[in-house]
Amino acid sequence: MSIYWGFFKADDSQGRDRHKGFVKALQESGFSYDPDMVIWYHTEDRSAKPSEALKIMLEEKIPVDGIVCYNDQIAFEIIKTIQKEGISVPEEISVTGYDNSFIAENGMVKLTTIAHPQERLGAMAAELLLEKIHEIPDEESRVERVLKPVLVIRESCKDRRKNP
Repeated sequence: MSIYWGFFKADDSQGRDRHKGFVKALQESGFSYDPDMVIWYHTEDRSAKPSEALKIMLEEKIPVDGIVCYNDQIAFEIIKTIQKEGISVPEEISVTGYDNSFIAENGMVKLTTIAHPQERLGAMAAELLLEKIHEIPDEESRVERVLKPVLVIRESCKDRRKNP
């Protein structure tokens, strides 16, 4: 059974929502969710807490197959910490980010990440604003409210179903 850790930002709704998605994905895939395998951090401690917590967990030999990160920046820091401990990404631990940022394509390991259509997000915001200005009730809105994210597979993950 594979073991997954999550690193999520606690002081914004996006972090809590991404955590909910992490839990839902684990459950839908038949994996158990262990709240002890989630590291929560705040804006002010984001540069230190995730890496420090990871280092402790690795030193304590807590098993892990994959790590899901709040965003690409945290994933990049997690990969650096893993490699400093002499562990290989993705051969020993897979890592995913979120946002499909510049760092995802240009880091030391090309990062598997989630892309969301930022251009479409901006257009939706403008369309919603125009509807509000024109006093169109929400129930009559024609603006879609849900965007489908896209998984961008790169080098930071390994399919462990084929090679346990």
